Amino acid sequence: MIVGMMRVIGLMSGTSLDGVDVCMVRFSSVAGRVLFEVEAFETYPLPEALVARVLAQMRPETSRVDALCALDAELGAFFADAVLRLLFETGVAPEAVDLVGSHGQTIYHLPHGPHPSTMQLGDGSFIAVRTGITTISDFRMADMAALGQGAPLVPYADRTLFARSDRAIALLNLGGIANVTLMSPGGDRLMAFDTGPANMVVDRFVQRMTGGAQRYDAEGRIARSGRVRPGLLDHWLQHPFFLRQPPRSTGREDFGHAYADARYDEGLAAGVSAPDLVTTATALTAHSVAQALRAFAPPSLRPAEILVSGGGARNPVMMGFLEEALSPVSVVPLDSRGVSGDAKEALAFALFAYQAARGLFNHAPDATGANAPLVLGKIAPGRNFAGVRLRAASAPEAGTESPNPLSRDLDLMAIPEILEVMNREDERCIEAIAAALPQLSTLVERVEGALAQGGRLFYVGAGTSGRLGVLDASECPPTFSTEPERVQGLIAGGDFALRNAVEGAEDDREAGARDLASRGLNALDVVVGIAASGRTPYVHGALAYAREQGAGTGLIACNRLAERPSYVDELVELPVGPEVLAGSTRLKAGTVTKLALNMVSTAAMVRLGKVYGNRMVDVRVSNAKLTRRALGLVQELGRVSAARAEVLLEAAGGQVKTAVVMARAGLGASEARARLEDARGRLRAVIGDPLA
Repeated sequence: MIVGMMRVIGLMSGTSLDGVDVCMVRFSSVAGRVLFEVEAFETYPLPEALVARVLAQMRPETSRVDALCALDAELGAFFADAVLRLLFETGVAPEAVDLVGSHGQTIYHLPHGPHPSTMQLGDGSFIAVRTGITTISDFRMADMAALGQGAPLVPYADRTLFARSDRAIALLNLGGIANVTLMSPGGDRLMAFDTGPANMVVDRFVQRMTGGAQRYDAEGRIARSGRVRPGLLDHWLQHPFFLRQPPRSTGREDFGHAYADARYDEGLAAGVSAPDLVTTATALTAHSVAQALRAFAPPSLRPAEILVSGGGARNPVMMGFLEEALSPVSVVPLDSRGVSGDAKEALAFALFAYQAARGLFNHAPDATGANAPLVLGKIAPGRNFAGVRLRAASAPEAGTESPNPLSRDLDLMAIPEILEVMNREDERCIEAIAAALPQLSTLVERVEGALAQGGRLFYVGAGTSGRLGVLDASECPPTFSTEPERVQGLIAGGDFALRNAVEGAEDDREAGARDLASRGLNALDVVVGIAASGRTPYVHGALAYAREQGAGTGLIACNRLAERPSYVDELVELPVGPEVLAGSTRLKAGTVTKLALNMVSTAAMVRLGKVYGNRMVDVRVSNAKLTRRALGLVQELGRVSAARAEVLLEAAGGQVKTAVVMARAGLGASEARARLEDARGRLRAVIGDPLA
C-alpha cells in the first residue's frame, strides 16, 4: 500500500557559500520503504554582498549580535524567494507543495565543550509566511540536545534512499567539508563522520591566488598546472582533527579562512608556488579521506564502491587523487547512478521534513553520537498547515495495543516476509533501551542501594511481564549466589499463573498489596513493577502499597505514561510501538522488558561485588557444569593446578571467591572469608587487578 505521498522542497546552503540548492521531490512510502522522484533542481547563487555579510558573522572577531539578528531574517527571505523562483520556473503553484525542509546557513558549530551547540540562520518562519508552505527547519539542534554532535545528518538520508542490499557502499560528499557515510549491505549497519576539508581550503587558496577573481578551481585547471608537495601535505595531515575518533564533525571553525590563510602564507614564505599550493590542498582532501577510511572503517563496512557528490565531484583532479588514494575501491560520481550529486543534500533535507511531518525519526544516532532517536526539526506553519498531516504512519510512540501498519497483511505474507517484519520491528527494542539508559541507570542505583543495605528486590507483574520478572529473579541465585529471598518475582495469580492464564488476576489491585504484605515488605526493600501497558492494576496496587511501607519503587512500562504516578520513584519508559501481532505483548514488549531486567539485575550485582573482571565469581556450585566452571575459575584466578583448585574449593565450602583468596594470599578459609567481608565481597579489593 502506498502511503504518505507528499511533494516537498528541500533547501541547502553549505559551507562553500556558492548558492542555495533547491530540490523539489515527490515522496511516498511503500511497505515502510521511502520512494522518491526528483521533479526539479536548481542552485541560485548568493549575492556577493550577502556572502560577505555571512562570512563576517562566521568570524568571532567580526561578528555582531545586531548583524546576526538581521542576517537571520535576510537569509530566511532569500531562501523563501529561492523557493518561489523554482516554483515560478517549473509552473508549480505553492498550493501544490506540502512542505519545505530547510537546513539554513551554518554560522558556527560547536560540537564540543561544556555547552555544545550549533547555529543555522535563515528562520523558517520567513519561508512559511512568504511562500504559504509549512516549513520545517533547524534540524541539528535536537540531535545536540540528545548529546549528539548535530552532524553529520545526511547519513540518515543516505541509508534511507541509497543503501544497497548486495554490497557495502560509501557515499562521499565533497562540499566545503568532506563527509562520508559507510553502509553495510542493506544499510543495517552505518558509520558516518566528517573526514576534513573538501573544497574549503582549495577555494580559499584560489581566491588568494587570483585576488578574488575566481572563487573556486573550475574543472581543476589550477591544480592540474601545479604539483603536490609531499612534505607540505604530510605536515598538513598532522592537524589534530584528522586523528580524532568518530563520531566527529568539523567546519570553518577548524578549516576556515583563518586556517587556510595561515597555510597559504606559510607555503609562500617557504618558496612554494601558488599553483603548487592549490594542487597540494586538492590532494589534502583525497588523502584525508583515504586516511580516515583506513583508520576508522571496520572490515564489515569497507566499501566496494564510493559514490561521490558535491562540488568536488566535478573537479577531475580531486577525483583522480581520490581514485589513486583509495584504489582498488571504485570511485564514481553519484550522477552516474541517476541521481544528481549536486541535489543530494537538498534532497536529504526534503526527506527530513517529510519524515518529521509523519512523526518518524529522521536522523542516525549511530552517526552523530546522539543517545536517542528523535524527530528533528522546528515547524513554522504555513497557510497549508491544516492540510499537512503531522502524524506517524507507524509511530514508535503508538501504544502496544495499536494495530501495526507494517504487518497489516500478516496473514498473506510468506514465512521470510513475516520474519523480516518481525526482525525489523525488534530493532525498536534496542532503540528504546538506548533512549532509556539514563532512567535505567537511576533504577539500578536504587536497587543496588537497597540490596547493599540488606534489603530485597521484588519484581511485580502480570502475564508475560510477571513471568519475565520471575525468570530474572530465579536466575540470580545460580548466577550470583544470592539467597532466593533476596530477589523475588511476584506474578498476578500466583505460581499457577506461570503456566496458565488466570483470568482477572491482573485487574485485582488489592492482590498486589496483599502479595507484598505476605512477604513482609519493609522500608529496606525496593519494588519494581513491570507492565507493558504501564497501567496494570495489580502492579500499581503493589507499588502504592510499597510506597506506604517506605520501600523504594520503580516502574518499567512499554508505553508512554501521561504522568508518573506519585508512588513511583523511578519510571523507565520503553515505547516499542504496536506489535506485529496486534496486542501480543509477548513480542517486542516482552523482548525489551527482558533486556531491561537483564540490565537491572546484572548491573546491580556487578556493583555489589558479585563479579571479578567479567567473571561470575559468586557462582553457586549446584550441578556438574557449575562445579567444572567453579574449579576452572579457582585454577585460573588462583593460579594453581587443577588438583590444588579442587582441594581449595572443597575447603572453601564451594565458595569460589574464598578459594581464590586462599590460593593467592596463602590464607585459611576463615581468614579468607574475613578479608572478603572487610572488602564487602569485592575480590578485586583483596587480590588486585585480574591482569596484575
